Amino acid sequence: MGRPDGIADPRLAVEGFFAMNVFQLRGGWRKAVLRSLFLWAVVVLSAGIGSVRADTPQPLTLNAAVQEALRANPNVQAATRHVAAAQQQTHVAKGQQYGELDAVLTAQHLNDAQLLRPLAGPITPAVIGMLPFAQDQIHAGVAYSFPLYVGGRISNEISIAELGTDRARALLRGTRSDIAYNVTALFAQAQALAAQAQAISQELDELNTTRSNLELAVKIGKRPEVDLLKTVDRISEAEADRTEVLAQQKTVLSALMALMGRDPSSQPTLAPLPQATAALTAGEDVLESNAANRSSVAAASDAFRQANRRVAAARSALVPNVFLQASYFEHTDASDLSSDTWFVGLLASYPVFDGGSRRAEVSRRREEEKAAQADVEAARLQAEAELQSALAGWRAAADQQKAASAQLAAAREVARIEQIKYDTGAGDIEDLLRARTREVGAESSEIAARARITVSGAQINRVTENEVVR
Repeated sequence: MGRPDGIADPRLAVEGFFAMNVFQLRGGWRKAVLRSLFLWAVVVLSAGIGSVRADTPQPLTLNAAVQEALRANPNVQAATRHVAAAQQQTHVAKGQQYGELDAVLTAQHLNDAQLLRPLAGPITPAVIGMLPFAQDQIHAGVAYSFPLYVGGRISNEISIAELGTDRARALLRGTRSDIAYNVTALFAQAQALAAQAQAISQELDELNTTRSNLELAVKIGKRPEVDLLKTVDRISEAEADRTEVLAQQKTVLSALMALMGRDPSSQPTLAPLPQATAALTAGEDVLESNAANRSSVAAASDAFRQANRRVAAARSALVPNVFLQASYFEHTDASDLSSDTWFVGLLASYPVFDGGSRRAEVSRRREEEKAAQADVEAARLQAEAELQSALAGWRAAADQQKAASAQLAAAREVARIEQIKYDTGAGDIEDLLRARTREVGAESSEIAARARITVSGAQINRVTENEVVR
């Protein structure tokens, strides 16, 4: 036998070797050779079977599909990058608290010699004769500016950036929830279509058996040829139905693969969905609380708080700004004559006239704040409406599944009775074919109902962003 890792058991080769030597000693060398060849063939075949088993791809489960999509989906990756970008924006805003230090370098060639450094002190004839003039000049140094008072602009910008990070995280959480729901819905739909195709295939097997029996019955004159023609027509119709269902499944699988970040042309085998029906594990009050705090509502609330801070930041442009400034420069010419200058001081500015642009900016930010407040209410109402819709779909799916199961049991019994009646000569071929068609339809409805339960449960989890259905 082959080992689970696809490597043949070496004990078989050893046993073959010793068997050949023992038979040679006893004089049965021909039998020994034949037995050794047989054992070596067993070794090779076992290794081949083991390698085939090792290389056989495992069916894709729903949980594995969801986890892979959460890792590889481009929308999730983009939302993750937005979170990282928002965090960097927070660092940018906080960096303004420490001022700005710049290294400055100026190199220039002038048409005439000019002063190398600014005039300083009282001007006397002796000083004029000592003034540094140069035609080639290099000025190198540092300049520093520190905000002493800017009307709260920096603190507001920090708050805006931090709220932006929170909003980006909420959007990432919502994106992950949406991706998990979409993968579950496509997976369940693909499985339902595969089950429907299997049900049609089973009907085709039964119809082909009936056709074979009819062909013999028609030859001996026991059945009319029209029964055979009607059966063949139904077989062609069922084959067309199966082809259409398989085409739909391929389309759904392509969408699922794209959602998972895979090549849409790949068509993996899907593991069957759990047979046990999922259960709702939370009360409606808990569900409403979860829906009210879902990512879309949180993101809208963060956007509203950002808009409020932007109003405050716009107002800071209407007040004076005070900066501490300092600089140090070394002035050098081509003859190595050098001199340095430095200063420390305060810079205060007050907006006097700007054509009303600053006040218009404040008004614009106020309108954006009111719009953001309305967006919060809209997001809350949308979450509540989606929850009620998901709960209604969950209840309807459960009722439909019960009804479909009862309908399927009845349809199978009718098909069984019609088959017996037809086999005994008491039935009609059209009644049998209709019964078979109703049976397949009932089975398809039962399959679709089970898939609908899975999808509606995933919808509740998406709206609440909690695994309350499992």
